Amino acid sequence: MKRKIYWQFLPPLCLIVILFGYAQNSDPLTNINKMYIQPDLLSTKIVLETDSLLPLSATYYSQELPQTLVINFDKVDKVEEPTLPLKDPQLVDEVKFDKTGENQLHLFLSLKEQVPYQIISQYNRTVIELNKILKAPGEYIVSPEAKRELEARSKPRISLRRIDISDRGDRLNITSNLSNKAITNVFALENPLRLVVDLLNTVYSDQTAVYPLEKFGVGKARVAQFQTVGPYPIARLVFDLSQPKFYALSSEQNDLVISFFKEQLAPKISVPPAKEEPAAVEQPPQKIEPAEKKEEKPIVEAVKVEEVKPTIELIQEDKFKPKVISGIEEKYSGEIISLKFKDADLRDVILFLGEFANLNVVFDPEVKGTVTCNLEDVPWDQALDIILRINRMGKILDGNVLRIAPVGAITREADEQRKLTETKEQAGPIQVKTVTLSYSKAKDIQALLRTKISPRGEIILDERTNTLIISDTIDKLSLLEKLISVVDTPTPQVSIEARIIEASSTFVRNLGVQWGFLGNMDPFYGNQTSLEFPHKILVDGALIPKGVTTKGIGGPLGGYAINLPAPAFSTALSFSFANILDTFRLDLALSALETSGEGRIISCPKVTTQNNQAAEIVQGRQIPVQTVANFTVTTRYVNAALQLRATPQITAEGTIIMALEINNDAADFANLVNGIPPITTQSAKTTVLVADGGTAVIGGIYRTEDSVTRERVPFLHQIPILGNLFRSFARTKQNRELLIFITPRIIK
Repeated sequence: MKRKIYWQFLPPLCLIVILFGYAQNSDPLTNINKMYIQPDLLSTKIVLETDSLLPLSATYYSQELPQTLVINFDKVDKVEEPTLPLKDPQLVDEVKFDKTGENQLHLFLSLKEQVPYQIISQYNRTVIELNKILKAPGEYIVSPEAKRELEARSKPRISLRRIDISDRGDRLNITSNLSNKAITNVFALENPLRLVVDLLNTVYSDQTAVYPLEKFGVGKARVAQFQTVGPYPIARLVFDLSQPKFYALSSEQNDLVISFFKEQLAPKISVPPAKEEPAAVEQPPQKIEPAEKKEEKPIVEAVKVEEVKPTIELIQEDKFKPKVISGIEEKYSGEIISLKFKDADLRDVILFLGEFANLNVVFDPEVKGTVTCNLEDVPWDQALDIILRINRMGKILDGNVLRIAPVGAITREADEQRKLTETKEQAGPIQVKTVTLSYSKAKDIQALLRTKISPRGEIILDERTNTLIISDTIDKLSLLEKLISVVDTPTPQVSIEARIIEASSTFVRNLGVQWGFLGNMDPFYGNQTSLEFPHKILVDGALIPKGVTTKGIGGPLGGYAINLPAPAFSTALSFSFANILDTFRLDLALSALETSGEGRIISCPKVTTQNNQAAEIVQGRQIPVQTVANFTVTTRYVNAALQLRATPQITAEGTIIMALEINNDAADFANLVNGIPPITTQSAKTTVLVADGGTAVIGGIYRTEDSVTRERVPFLHQIPILGNLFRSFARTKQNRELLIFITPRIIK
């Protein structure tokens, strides 16, 4: 009976277990209850109010519509249509939804231009923040709450201690370690595209730092102290972007983390038309979960700032740009105004400008004058300077109080203030700092800094450690450290490669002839003449007796009547004709030579040196030369070597000026003089300007020798055809070329 009762309760129990497990394994869906836009001067926020956390699966700019930002959310059940106009006249054109049957929502934001953006996810609120690109010096926003917090934090100020960079695979984290949590302001600048993160009421005591990231579309990160004057200081981080990026800001204790995410593959999409059900959108393969960030308050009050200032970077082009070490460059940045006055009182005009600029104005008793002007569309501060200059007046701006006084009075006050400052400086405490130099000689830097120290200052040199020991007042130490940071930088190096090409060609053609004869009429041979006289005749054309010849080849007759052989020959052909009694003989010899040759020698010395430093490289041999004077033998050595001497100078445009001296000397052992070979010299000495990586011909010699030699018998060589038997021909042609190329390269 008990078993039957158990079996009755078993099916409901299993059903309850299954339903409970399903409820445990299934995540609840999220409803989007409200959506609205918060536009302001620097950013636009699209706010989604939900009943739970809205999971983000992917975000990217569309490939088909580059100005459309696509954001994919998972597990969305219900979407309420927006109740407010979803249009920002400055950035957002249109907002569209695409909800598929798999509880996925695709949000399409049609923008006027691509901008950097971040997505801040909270439990019941998701904020899509679009940072507008500023095309001119802009503004950043400080809410009243932030302003009160800044005033509360003004003492002590926050310190930016260091910057840490870590690569997490799918994202790049840049962590700013702070002494306390700082209020941040983020905006974008273009030309080039940059993302700027300002840390308000924050001091960065180190020098400007540059971090080459070169990953996920982020080029360099720069950190510097942007603002030191005013109600609070500003430390600024600037990120160079190749394109608008998805980023996130989060706070971990006192660390501020800026994350740049890996690019996603944007799938092909079709943006749905208004009020139509769109097709399903293919999901990107990656999933990105942005870090959370505290929500920013709506904008209330605007504070003017200058556009982001360029920092000192370690790239080659910036090394030669002028750098302001100390001093303030005056710029006119006031609002545009037009003025037209005739014989107006100077005080009234200045009061009008002060009211226009929201400044309090105070006049010295000696201020007087009239103004006649017609100014169109000029900054108000420039108009004020012009009006004061023509009336020989000056101004002092202290906060929002503008004081006007004669130039003489202001000059006297400035002199007194300068004397007071010098007195304080001389009476102030002395600090001692040690600076170890990395790239410069401490002795050279010491000579440079001596003109900048105060009368109480002192610079001691430690050559062993290349260290300067500087003692001076605080202000002077700050200036000296800035000078050292500019001067003590790595010097660029230049690789110089020279090519010396020697080419030669020779051609020789020689033709010569030798011939002689013998005629003998003698009773011995039975061919005597029929005359009583001469009864016996001997005609001999042999020039050289005893069978010896001075040039050419010998013949059976011992010589030749016409002895015009080739000067040099490698081929000889001889003929000998005679009768049976050998009483008449004719000998003939032809000699000939034709040679041609080509040669090329390439020498390639290469040397690397620092900018403005001389370098030399030598390869070859030294020839000993002995001289005798006063019974003393002196031996000296003469270089017969390939030498390259170069001094490069890198210009501001990235080109290279080089002072060059190239020698290509060789010993000629074929022509010894008293056992010592002469030196064949090839050299060039010049100064040239060559582009980085370019090749220039700095010298060249072209020499041609063409000689023709003819030997002939007078008168007989003029006989047509037969005249060739009475002459010889020799031709020699030589061509020599020498080219010197130079190729410098700046080592990055």
